[in-house]
Amino acid sequence: MKSFSATIPLLLLINCNTVCSFVTQSPNPSSAYDVLHPVTAASSLSVGVGTRRGVQTSLSAGRGVSPGSKVLLIGPGFLQLNIAKAAKKAGLKPIVIAPQRKLDSFAQYINDDEIMSNALIGLPDEKDDGVESVVFCSEEAVFGASLVDTIMSWDGFAGGEIKRAIACVPMTSSIQKDKSMGWMPVFNNDNKEEKVWLEFSKKFQSHPVAGEGSLIRFGSLWGGSVDGPSELLELGLDECIYKMSLENYRDLKERSFDRFRLGGQVLLGDAANPISKDRIKLEENCLNGEELEAFRIQGGYPEQDRVNRHTLASAVVYSLFRDTSGSFTMGDGADYVPREFTILSKSLSSLPSESEWSDMFANPGPAAYPDPKEFVMPEIVNQEES
Repeated sequence: MKSFSATIPLLLLINCNTVCSFVTQSPNPSSAYDVLHPVTAASSLSVGVGTRRGVQTSLSAGRGVSPGSKVLLIGPGFLQLNIAKAAKKAGLKPIVIAPQRKLDSFAQYINDDEIMSNALIGLPDEKDDGVESVVFCSEEAVFGASLVDTIMSWDGFAGGEIKRAIACVPMTSSIQKDKSMGWMPVFNNDNKEEKVWLEFSKKFQSHPVAGEGSLIRFGSLWGGSVDGPSELLELGLDECIYKMSLENYRDLKERSFDRFRLGGQVLLGDAANPISKDRIKLEENCLNGEELEAFRIQGGYPEQDRVNRHTLASAVVYSLFRDTSGSFTMGDGADYVPREFTILSKSLSSLPSESEWSDMFANPGPAAYPDPKEFVMPEIVNQEES
């Protein structure tokens, strides 16, 4: 992992009042703790900018990049690693940026020496002509609003200007209120975290450079490993991430997202896909317990406010290659993405293809709920007999 000399104090980058709200369980507890614990003032993340501080980058962060381009991924978290692997597969060169103790533990999860060899604890001290974009992709509320100014004013981007900026932030209209992997009531700090996200989002959208980019909203995050279709073998993190929670059956829920909930939904703005009480009643009247469970994990059954990390990572990478449009027009077929949209999952056992993402962005909106009256329970095949 690379290092640098000139740095800006951490207090300029993140909200240092964030309170720890995570506890983990894994084969290596200390490393697991490092991955999920929010960054604090004691962490070593900082930004190196050499002697060129204060130079304003180009007033456009909404232009798509090309294969071979380098992208800064500001974390930390599992989502950051999933995006790194998806970006690499798509021909981009991801640079993971996180505190040193996070990087030390990431190697056991990402299983990719090339990505880790390019990881940094801050922005490169020397100008790097290949860096054209940045993605803010922490899973937790650790970004101070001033981080936007710090990153956008860095002149190490290729040609002294940034082409693409994306910020991944939680949706505000959560319905099911799922907790993150290691959430515990004793450390509940939800209200303060909501304020941190709100201030960061406002700053990103109002910034003259970053505001031309995309704010990608996400629901509660699940999955991200390899227990699913073969395409996840190249994209997934180590299976030990399924075990990083004290919640009963959490690992089974995480695995179910990687097996059955890889499809995507694109919704304009900050939005959910709520299911009505009448709809729930209809499903329960038409199907029994096992049938209802099978019905909801296939056929494109949509999530209300949850998303697979793989699905979100795929949407982020797709968006990096596209321009943004402030006046997004549904159905016009243009190859661009909105400045603010929400990504949710639906029950399909494969990630969206490029053409499927194009269709969803050309015609954004919540996926329709399938008709339970038309559902046919699949037959269970005995593998020994087959």
